[in-house]
Amino acid sequence: MKFLGLILVAFCGVGVGWLFSLQKRQECVALQALCQMLREFSVQMSFCSGTVSELLEQLTIESAYQMFSFPKQTLLLLQKGETLANAWRLALKSDGIVPEEVCLLLLPLGEELGASDLNGQVETIAQYRSLLESKTKEIGMQAQNLQKLYFRLGILGGLMAVILLA
Repeated sequence: MKFLGLILVAFCGVGVGWLFSLQKRQECVALQALCQMLREFSVQMSFCSGTVSELLEQLTIESAYQMFSFPKQTLLLLQKGETLANAWRLALKSDGIVPEEVCLLLLPLGEELGASDLNGQVETIAQYRSLLESKTKEIGMQAQNLQKLYFRLGILGGLMAVILLA
């Protein structure tokens, strides 16, 4: 019975490491979806020539972006009379999926949307998308290393717990 309990303790350590590893993987998937969202936003802006509100509304319908709450929150704040820059800032900061460093990177975009002509906005979004893609690659490399580290630490933590309990 004691042996079975020790095996379960070891597997708990592995499970904790695996969960932290999975969390990092999901962060990378979210960042890739955010890059795709900016790409689609830019394409829709170029071809549909809609307002920022209409384009955000279109993005909230897409199932690929349901993990993000900031497009919906931005729309709600705009309907309540907030400026686009303020609504973008508040909604982006309150979105739990977007990492803090990416949030800081994207905050100025809210001030620049709607502030110039169509071509200027498309170029601005392209610049932010380029910055986000390079940040995503950087975070992806870090996450890949951290995934291995978390998994190995989980294994070692589980084995250490078994040794201490035995």
